Amino acid sequence: MNIEWSSITRLPHWLARQGSELDKLRKATVRFWQRFVDLLQFPAKQLDPMTAELELVHLLAWEREIVQIPNETEQLYRTRVKYALRFAQGAGSKSGWYYMFKKLGTPWITIDERISETDWDVVSLQLLDSDLADRAGLIDNICRQYGRTTRRYQFDTIASLPLVAPPNDFSMDSLTGFASISGNMMPGIGLALMSNESDFVIAKNIIS
Repeated sequence: MNIEWSSITRLPHWLARQGSELDKLRKATVRFWQRFVDLLQFPAKQLDPMTAELELVHLLAWEREIVQIPNETEQLYRTRVKYALRFAQGAGSKSGWYYMFKKLGTPWITIDERISETDWDVVSLQLLDSDLADRAGLIDNICRQYGRTTRRYQFDTIASLPLVAPPNDFSMDSLTGFASISGNMMPGIGLALMSNESDFVIAKNIIS
């Protein structure tokens, strides 16, 4: 609830003198009603794990079978508690995992199943190297809690590197010709001339 107290308590211009007794009364009234609105909103805020007191978040986490991971940030812990039901509904499915990792702040992930030359029950999770290093405990917990019991999960890292030498315009043209003249100068045969010419381009790539 966003209340524009300045517009509600706006005084006529002949009474809105800064520092006057009437202006002090107006400011005191605004502070009183702001505290009153906060008291009314307090019970509703406790139902949302993102705004509730941390002690109440622990109770919601116990109810939703969420265990806080060591060294986990409070914001990430609150997010897992808030979306616990949605995460459980999408457990094991690709769409559910993509949604879960996006909510947890790790959108760069690729999930591959039924990989060739690999056991059929292995699922590959491809993440950025930085995400895997910073959130190893979180990802292990996710695999244990939301992974399928008939699947094994392996981690593959993706490293992003800057392109030092980007491709530029390169091309090659070649022209080859062959010619020969007959050594037989007989009038019946005359002068015989044979020639062959070829023209080809190997590669051409232009990046604008």
